[in-house]
Amino acid sequence: MIKKGFRRLLHVIENMNLTARLAIMTGMISIPFLLLSVFLLVMLSSVGASYDSIAQNVTRANIYNIHFKEDMDSVMYQMIARSLGKNEVGAVVSMTNPDTMIDQAQASFNMLEKSSSSPEAAQAAARLCKLLKTLRTHVDDIDASVKQTGSYEENMERLETDIRIITELIQERITEYISYETKSMGEIREQTLSQRRRVVRMAAVIFVLVLCISAIFVVLITRSITRPVHKLCDAAEEIGQGHLDTRIHIASGNELSVVGESFNRMAQQITILIEDIREEQIYNRNMEQKLLQAQINPHFLYNTLDNILWLSEAGRKEEVQALVMSLSQFFRTTLSGGRDIITLREEISHVEAYLQIQKFRYQDILSYEIDVPQDLMEVPVIKMTLQPIVENALYHGIKNKRGMGLLTITAFEKNSFVCIRVSDNGIGMKEEDLQKVQEMVNGTRPPEEDNTGFGLANAAQRLRLNFGEAYRIQIESVYGEGTSVTVYNPKELPENRNSGSIGSEEHGS
Repeated sequence: MIKKGFRRLLHVIENMNLTARLAIMTGMISIPFLLLSVFLLVMLSSVGASYDSIAQNVTRANIYNIHFKEDMDSVMYQMIARSLGKNEVGAVVSMTNPDTMIDQAQASFNMLEKSSSSPEAAQAAARLCKLLKTLRTHVDDIDASVKQTGSYEENMERLETDIRIITELIQERITEYISYETKSMGEIREQTLSQRRRVVRMAAVIFVLVLCISAIFVVLITRSITRPVHKLCDAAEEIGQGHLDTRIHIASGNELSVVGESFNRMAQQITILIEDIREEQIYNRNMEQKLLQAQINPHFLYNTLDNILWLSEAGRKEEVQALVMSLSQFFRTTLSGGRDIITLREEISHVEAYLQIQKFRYQDILSYEIDVPQDLMEVPVIKMTLQPIVENALYHGIKNKRGMGLLTITAFEKNSFVCIRVSDNGIGMKEEDLQKVQEMVNGTRPPEEDNTGFGLANAAQRLRLNFGEAYRIQIESVYGEGTSVTVYNPKELPENRNSGSIGSEEHGS
């Protein structure tokens, strides 16, 4: 019977939408605890308010318990000793008018009488107010006697027999009031402990009930959700293994059944989509490669034209002619018959033309050496890979160091790579700058706003796009000594690439 009811309840839950299921589960767990929390907050607030009220009363009474008697006795003594009226003590001896002191105390204890936590404390406050009235009468008598030039001995006797006795009684009543309030605080503490024990027992009972009921609903709701989800996971795994004819059926009419129907529609279209995505990826890769390639040539061309303009303004016509011829050779290599993949020999020729151009302007600081083995000259490389690296070495390394700079280009085999290394003895980089530039080259950090690191990042990105993530650019640098940039290039083209397969139209470098 119980099992049948369990199945019926499970069927009802399965036909609910997910929002309703989660709302039921959340309500079964949260509402009892919410009610318990509200009860505890109300109880704690009540106890806290009582404690605060008593603490305020005790604090206010304690102020007078410490200072009132001493201050009143002192001001009355000054009135008698100096023959001062009560309205004169402030100006002459900078003390508070006794009437002011009595008014303030009377106002405070009237308030304490109303806010007292027990009848005994209220009665003590009332008696205090009566004693303050009596004290006012005796203060007025002494004030009148001083104004009528009463005898010093008579007034001092009144101080001893009237004023000081009454202030002593006032202090005793204040102590009595504080005692009653403190006793009430202890009673509240006992009530709090008793309530806490009751609350703990009640909370334990509620917790057990909620735990049992919640466990039942959690099991039912979780099962109603996980069974269809498991079906979806199994079907997704089948499709992931290439079984595109896999279909799923979820009987319940809720969100999961909608997901199942959408899954089936997705399975019907996935073959076409895979093919479309593959073609789109190839197209996007080619377009991105061409865009990156197009960003390099204007960058170098502007600098070279600046050099030509500088030489022309200096009247160095023969050097302008030689520079234009080198620039022509540079762009002839750049075009490369429309190919994006060229040989290392062609790339070295390209870089050498670039260095010849730069030596026209930087002949006092630039020298270079190229040492590449002949058996590596036919290795395929991406066009314009080395020129941005060489340019970076010149402008950010050699130019920033005094004296003649040396730039060296070498190549060697290492494991499955052909490593092409560009080294300089320029200023180098500090550790934090090296880390930033390497992150840009790795593609984990965007170039700076001033385009610092743009050329290296561009070359590394084209390397990854053409050959894969294993092919990279690694930078090593020591500040004050120089920088070494190594390109990890493949020994030969992948099977799905050839020298004419990437781009048939040259965008410029």
